[in-house]
Amino acid sequence: MDLEKKLGGKKDIKISLLDKSDCQIFTPALYEVASIYGADHQHPFHTELRSVSSIPYSEIFRGKKIELIQAEVKNINLEAKHAPLETSVEHRLLETDQKSLTGHAVTGNGSTIDFDYLVLALGSAASTLGVTGAEEYAFKFKNIDDGLMVADKLEELYAGAGQKDSPLPIKILIGGAGFNGVELAAELSNCTVHIAHKHAITNKNCTAITLIEAGPVILPMVSEKERTLITERLHQLGINIMTGSPVKEVGPSYIKLKDDHILKGDLIVWSGGLKSLDIFKSTPGLDLDERGRIISNDFLQARNHANVFGVGDNLIFIDPITNNPIPQMAFVAIEQGMVAAKNIRQLILGGKLKKYKPGRNSVWIAPVGGKYAVAHIGKLNFSGFFGYLVRKLVDLRYFLSVLPFFKAIWFFWRGERAFARND
Repeated sequence: MDLEKKLGGKKDIKISLLDKSDCQIFTPALYEVASIYGADHQHPFHTELRSVSSIPYSEIFRGKKIELIQAEVKNINLEAKHAPLETSVEHRLLETDQKSLTGHAVTGNGSTIDFDYLVLALGSAASTLGVTGAEEYAFKFKNIDDGLMVADKLEELYAGAGQKDSPLPIKILIGGAGFNGVELAAELSNCTVHIAHKHAITNKNCTAITLIEAGPVILPMVSEKERTLITERLHQLGINIMTGSPVKEVGPSYIKLKDDHILKGDLIVWSGGLKSLDIFKSTPGLDLDERGRIISNDFLQARNHANVFGVGDNLIFIDPITNNPIPQMAFVAIEQGMVAAKNIRQLILGGKLKKYKPGRNSVWIAPVGGKYAVAHIGKLNFSGFFGYLVRKLVDLRYFLSVLPFFKAIWFFWRGERAFARND
């Protein structure tokens, strides 16, 4: 979007977006999807959950001169400046006049796309960090399908308990106490009360949720004051927090910690880490760190490739002030995207490149169950119901930044209606 604003009006410049999906997942809604109740995989509401948790690219880029290619990139040849694609892809050009839109397939062996400048913003994949059994037995929590699978499993467990086929309490173990893990644990504490009621389970303590963190504290990137607020809220919701507890092994119904202590679980969710995509490792000439992230200079350019930029999860960038890698968070990716767009414009038209300076006025919001959230907006902090309202305003602001006004309002309202039962 930033690049199109800067260069979209020039006839000799073509901007293309490649993605194997035809939509953008609205990741803040994932924990809402996982904690929805009253619907199983056969319920038509699942279809609605998908639609309110993802924004079609055709809506985002309506009226923009951007070529949208739905395809999966196999590998990248940086020297030849091209990337082979799948042999059959959907290829649509989104013009200002939507009536002129046509769709056609690009087929044939060896289909490629050429580029002069490349921005790598492919996101990341869930990582089990090499923990034995985690890949096989733990539910992941990275995309909409993951969220729906967690919701389906909860429905199955409480349906069984309601029929006296499963013992109580239902034990839920969540590996990883980053934002995803904390938000999921908090929301599950609310939704399981409703699911239990639906299945006529009257036991007062019918659910036990444990949040497991390898490090010494949860959410190490937030301040101590903010962490205390979140921790106290989690405890109020009855969530057990185990810090300094690295996971050694995951089984079908247990987690074994590094000290060999075993925790029994009916549902195990893994939110413990992210990893870079394998495509980077198979790209010759791309310098990576030990975790497979692109090493860049101050201008977000890949080392030895001035025409290649990294953004978000794909990039390792050391903050010159803290000397630590900057966190992999949404606001960071947005900042970097703006800088990369400006620098590509400068390279094309001539001019001084802009250094990327990590924002000091960061933005993050942690929903912690129901109408409660802790919001960090620059130097301001909000908690409780006010934090919840700030979260809603930030969501709406994002929709307004990528969609036309009335479409943004409509999308926001549909999400609020769909997830209202969670609050």
